[in-house]
Amino acid sequence: MIRRDVMREFGGFFAPRAGVLRAASLGLLTTLGTAVTARGEPLARLVPHRAVYQVELAAPADQLVGVDGRIAIAFSLPDCVMSGIDYRFVARFLRDSDLVVTDQQIRLKESRDGKRFDFDSKSFVDSVPDSTTKGEAVTKGDKTIVSYDEPEKRRVTLVKSKFPLHHTESVIAAAKAGVPIMETPVFQGDSDAEKHTTSTVVITPMSPAEVAKEIAGYGMHQAAMSKSSPDKAAAAAPDDDAGGLAISPDQAPVPGGDDDDGAAVPVRPGDDGDAPDDAGAGTAAQAPTANPRELAPTDPADPSADKPAAIAARLKGLKAWRITESYYNTDSNENGLPVFETVYTLYENGVTGDQILKFDGYALKATLASLSYRKAPSCPAAPAN
Repeated sequence: MIRRDVMREFGGFFAPRAGVLRAASLGLLTTLGTAVTARGEPLARLVPHRAVYQVELAAPADQLVGVDGRIAIAFSLPDCVMSGIDYRFVARFLRDSDLVVTDQQIRLKESRDGKRFDFDSKSFVDSVPDSTTKGEAVTKGDKTIVSYDEPEKRRVTLVKSKFPLHHTESVIAAAKAGVPIMETPVFQGDSDAEKHTTSTVVITPMSPAEVAKEIAGYGMHQAAMSKSSPDKAAAAAPDDDAGGLAISPDQAPVPGGDDDDGAAVPVRPGDDGDAPDDAGAGTAAQAPTANPRELAPTDPADPSADKPAAIAARLKGLKAWRITESYYNTDSNENGLPVFETVYTLYENGVTGDQILKFDGYALKATLASLSYRKAPSCPAAPAN
């Protein structure tokens, strides 16, 4: 997922930067074998999938006029050894007359036993490279050792920490067991592992009526825009010849202008056994984009992925919880405030619904606009970690 983000100041306001990526921003389902937590609860079965979220300001903000963006995430199981995550978040932040475009591209791999984690992230600001973080983390005994290759070689030793997918599995297992709060050391590919990030999760069950009400809103933003502005919807649609799509943010009207043509950017899935480039983040960075509309929600492998009825059918009958997750590290406020907080709906299959991402001075709302499931190999039960 879900990815989540450490903040950095751009032009006087804070825009999200690749960092504490939360796997709950991913979506998954029941094709993995079942593992067991230390408490004895079975871990969740997660399904490979692709999800796209439309992003906007959750409420008026003092320093921002508007935000227009899109998050795309693809989770894959190319084999029974490693899982793959492709993540991309493109957004335009408008403050008065200033417009800043951020493009985060993240590729992760995690072993099914939860002991190895590879990470590669790149971020751009106004199409100019801003940062790169690359390396691997390995858990041995009660320690997690992070080895960075970029931006410079160094090694950091942490207490045993959960990687994204296994952390998500543990949250779902706790939710099913009725555990209201859990706290876990985590490492999710952030550039400053020495700050020792800890996740605190508060789990609230959702009633069937609450779940149904939220599901009814999925995909609707895209559908409404298609009806009200067919020219823009057509411009954001994928090319017939495109083998896959990069993720580009919102095709809704962008604060400060409406001159972009919104053409989709085609991306071919990888053929080297790695995670496919469904989210637009390949082994090498994709060309940065200044137009969030380039991340069209339509899935070339599943034309119904952004249709409200299809999304509802895929989530029908699933249990869900409202998750409030706070991240703390050595930069945390002395009054106990987290460095980052997110509130999201988490389904028992691992799919994340609507999300609120809370930053310093503003909050973003991410609405599920597209969801499609992927095939996975038949694998034996994953060992407990």
